[in-house]
Amino acid sequence: MDNNIITIEDVRKLLEFKPEEALVTSFYLNVDPRHVPASKFTTLTRNLLREKQQSLEKEDWPQELLDSVREDFKKIENFVVNHFELKGRVRGLVIIADAAHDFFQVYRIAQPVKSRVVVDPNPYIRPLVAILDEYHRLMLVLLDQREARLLEVYMGEILEHKAYYSDVRGKVKEGGWYGLEERRIERSIKNKVIQHYQRVADAVLEHFRVGHFEYLFIGMRAEDYSLFLPLLHSYLQPRVKGRLDIGPKDHINTIIEAALKAEREIEEEEENKILENLVETLNRGGLAIKGIDNVLRSIPLGACQVLVVDDDYHMPGYVCKDCAYLALEEGNCAFCGKEALPVEDVIEEAMEEVLLQRGEIKHIATDNPRLEEISHIGAFLRYKI
Repeated sequence: MDNNIITIEDVRKLLEFKPEEALVTSFYLNVDPRHVPASKFTTLTRNLLREKQQSLEKEDWPQELLDSVREDFKKIENFVVNHFELKGRVRGLVIIADAAHDFFQVYRIAQPVKSRVVVDPNPYIRPLVAILDEYHRLMLVLLDQREARLLEVYMGEILEHKAYYSDVRGKVKEGGWYGLEERRIERSIKNKVIQHYQRVADAVLEHFRVGHFEYLFIGMRAEDYSLFLPLLHSYLQPRVKGRLDIGPKDHINTIIEAALKAEREIEEEEENKILENLVETLNRGGLAIKGIDNVLRSIPLGACQVLVVDDDYHMPGYVCKDCAYLALEEGNCAFCGKEALPVEDVIEEAMEEVLLQRGEIKHIATDNPRLEEISHIGAFLRYKI
């Protein structure tokens, strides 16, 4: 299966794919032409797969599992060499594969990813979760008194584009409006403009009912913004994130760049608000925790509602695949007594479990100074532990 758009529900489905006695290959390739020329995709893919193959041969995996991984590698290489085409704004290629269970999922992503190959009993999803946390489904409404464009944008890619035109006219020759009283002309034009704006506002509401976008940006002149804004349905008002200095006649690249810049600014504000709220909740003894030990203890209890984590925070550890028990130190599972298995990144395992428990993940840019106040990881809880 080959998808251009990935959602958090797709990630949860990947996590639910837990085949018995199998290894899953997670392949990430940076295909951003600004940094990696298309002519290098094949060479880079082969090098990544060869290096991972050599690494696996040094590990103690059963032969049948290694044979399945080799088949994954063949299919991945074949896809990149013979089927992958760089189209549109695709910047990242992600493939999750398990030949033993006939599983091969492709995602083309409009954001760059770090090139890597991970072979593990579960799909490696942390980069996908980070991207999903950073980008939101946007609705851009670009309008003036005679024209409107509605663009739905996700990860820098346009998902849908519709145009609307009004019948507002300027001065015309005899037989039109020319020669009528100036005040009457102005009133007539204003009514036509309001009708046009109302039609656009109704179209935005219909888009929301179908697609449930998260952020709404309005691109129009400042003097007309106050006229259009009250026409939007009350459902849409909380999603309006402001006015952009762009309009329906601007080039599409200018439009997308302005939208992504505004989205990044809002994301920074939200990250600061999340950290501020978490620290305040901790200080008053509310439903919150900080630090890796407390977070790992909360997850098998199902208490972690929102995991807040430094983008670049990694830690080796141990996990019980049966009980979701997570620990930093070697030992047996505190719940079933089985030996906990070593993992390269226990933060990745923690994120997987939180998502499976229908929780949320909030990544914070690693340069945010307030991360020190929560020891780089914390959580809002469902209940006290």
